[in-house]
Amino acid sequence: MFRLTRSRPQRRRGPAPRTRPVLARPACGSDRICPIDWATAGDHHWWLLLRCGECQAWVQATVGNEQAAVLDIELDCQQAEIRDALASLEAERMAADVEAFTTALELDLVDAEDFAR
Repeated sequence: MFRLTRSRPQRRRGPAPRTRPVLARPACGSDRICPIDWATAGDHHWWLLLRCGECQAWVQATVGNEQAAVLDIELDCQQAEIRDALASLEAERMAADVEAFTTALELDLVDAEDFAR
């Protein structure tokens, strides 16, 4: 029913090719940390409630406006990655559905009566 179309990405070993992301959990080093709630903390800072998807930890942080802007850009990039992955998975699923339906039609497993009310 499912087929592997690409291998699972391997975890990097050794130093990361870029600087540590803003969204990184200090304890486990994961970048799978997500802002759950936030509020202004004065004119130049933001209070954030973050949750790590890797170690399930909750973290509160206060960051400056500049770091919040970098965080916003990083979140946009992560959202784009998720959106692209979803589009790819949807296209694969639809192609599999079309293939299965075509096969069912060719084998006379489905006909017009199956769609009659």
